[in-house]
Amino acid sequence: MLGLALEGGGAKGAFHVGALKALFERGYAFDGIAGTSIGALNGAIVAQGDFPLLEDIWRNASFSTLTGLDDDKFNRLLARDYDRDLLRYVFNVARKTFKNRGLPMDKIREFAETFIDESRLRASKVDYCMVTVSISDNWTPLELFKEDIPEGKLTEYILTSAYFPVFNRPEVEGKSFMDGGMYNNCPVTPLVHRGYRNIIGIRTGSRMPSRKVLDKSVKVDYIDPSENLGTTLDFRKEKIARNIKLGYYDALRFTDKLMGVKYYLRPKTYAESINYLENFSDKAYVRIAEILGAQGTRRELMARAAEVAAEELKLDTDVTAIGAVVAMFEYVAGLYGVEKFRIYSTEEFVSALNARWTAKAEDVEFPKVYEIVKALVKGA
Repeated sequence: MLGLALEGGGAKGAFHVGALKALFERGYAFDGIAGTSIGALNGAIVAQGDFPLLEDIWRNASFSTLTGLDDDKFNRLLARDYDRDLLRYVFNVARKTFKNRGLPMDKIREFAETFIDESRLRASKVDYCMVTVSISDNWTPLELFKEDIPEGKLTEYILTSAYFPVFNRPEVEGKSFMDGGMYNNCPVTPLVHRGYRNIIGIRTGSRMPSRKVLDKSVKVDYIDPSENLGTTLDFRKEKIARNIKLGYYDALRFTDKLMGVKYYLRPKTYAESINYLENFSDKAYVRIAEILGAQGTRRELMARAAEVAAEELKLDTDVTAIGAVVAMFEYVAGLYGVEKFRIYSTEEFVSALNARWTAKAEDVEFPKVYEIVKALVKGA
């Protein structure tokens, strides 16, 4: 059985959509889904068999659809485009929020009741679990599968998983709840307890706590965002669109075993990679020897360059030499603004970098890495 865990994160839940799109295109099918907060909402719609609907919802999402507040003013607030009118509006919202003990959840409730179909979700063969915290029961964390929730109350309980502290949180069956992210924001463990041994977790870069999987027989693969997804309440359309696209390509990195951390390169074998690197020009390797203050064969020089890259770029200690070399190219590609959302061959990536290369890049934090890549790309 294959399980799916969706991490909470508010507006960052757009990342789930792009990642799931890539997974479904590659033929993945999930037997069980667990989610926290926005992950619980997204997971419910997927579990009931409505992923195309979920994608459409997110592509049309806005701050006003969830809160009823003014999109333009909130977008200006995020952009720090302040004026007297905006500050007056923010003050009035803050005053009403304080008076009402939080932002109203009417719009979120309307959203959930419109798009989550309890009968279809219960009838689905896909396991579904959501996480919440019961304040009324001495802050007891709850990991509830759909069959654990009373009939007619499924949507209400799912909403409690998204009871972010900024909202006015209505009681359910006379009890108060809090966002499940306080306990387990990426709920892999309830799937493990259910018997799942293969699980994919889609994370949002949240700093909220998650329970660790201690059972070594369980295989958990995580799809992590390759860049910061922004804030929990950033529902600006351009940010949502980018996070969906980022989720799509970051998931393809997982499914297609692509190389790179920031970019997406088709894999080469170790032998293919070495052969490619050794075919750069003589001038390039003369220059690399000068930069490194070392002598040796081309392979020895590239091994030393990889060590320098790993040290300067502060790469993980278990990074391979090829991974460190790729990281060098990615670093410089970022300086020149090479297009991110494309799957490159190694040759295409180097060619794209060469095409963008004009004068020396600004803000070069790691000049030695920059000069090594320049030697390879520009031939001197």
